[in-house]
Amino acid sequence: VDLIRKVLDKTAYAFTMPLILDPTGKKFGKSEGNALWLDKNKTSAYEIYQYLINADDSKVLEYLKVFTFLSKEQIEDVYAQQQAAPETRIAQKTLAWEVVKDIHGKDEADNAVLVSQKLFAGDFSGLSVQDIKAGMKGVPSFPFEKDEPVIDVLVNNKIASSKREARDFLKANAISVNGKPLSDETALITKDMALGGEILIFRRGKKKYFIGEVK
Repeated sequence: VDLIRKVLDKTAYAFTMPLILDPTGKKFGKSEGNALWLDKNKTSAYEIYQYLINADDSKVLEYLKVFTFLSKEQIEDVYAQQQAAPETRIAQKTLAWEVVKDIHGKDEADNAVLVSQKLFAGDFSGLSVQDIKAGMKGVPSFPFEKDEPVIDVLVNNKIASSKREARDFLKANAISVNGKPLSDETALITKDMALGGEILIFRRGKKKYFIGEVK
């Protein structure tokens, strides 16, 4: 009793802070399936960058205040630029770069920007297989087990619905392999063409990607 009385006689202090929520109202965490790990083996620097660069406009100001060490004046300046030209997404770009820089260093932050720019342009030169896989997470993939004519690869892996459609895509220069346009209907796709000896990247049109994983 004396111990309890002594404890209760003491003045206690506590502080709280609001949960950080995503635009849907979900908290960040493993149980919600949207956790961002500091360990690069669980969440790469690029994945963190890509997640934050896609931050919702309604949350980016809050995230800048919570997740970066920028001054109040710097954040207000960035946000003013965002308000003046939303299409630049300067707030999201600043947020993503600052967070990756603080966690993994400036070189990793700069590399995340480079990877993002290259993947957006369909340019895979100079990128590691790891970076490409991280940047193209969720892209449909298929096992590439043997050398095959391009027509067969397109049809067998549902990049085209038929040989006729595959030929139409090729004639229209709508197919590229590893970032290089392909129009030759007789071309042979080989394992030797794989980036890093591991993956072949097919693009149909401007935005539809498929990954062949060499077996």
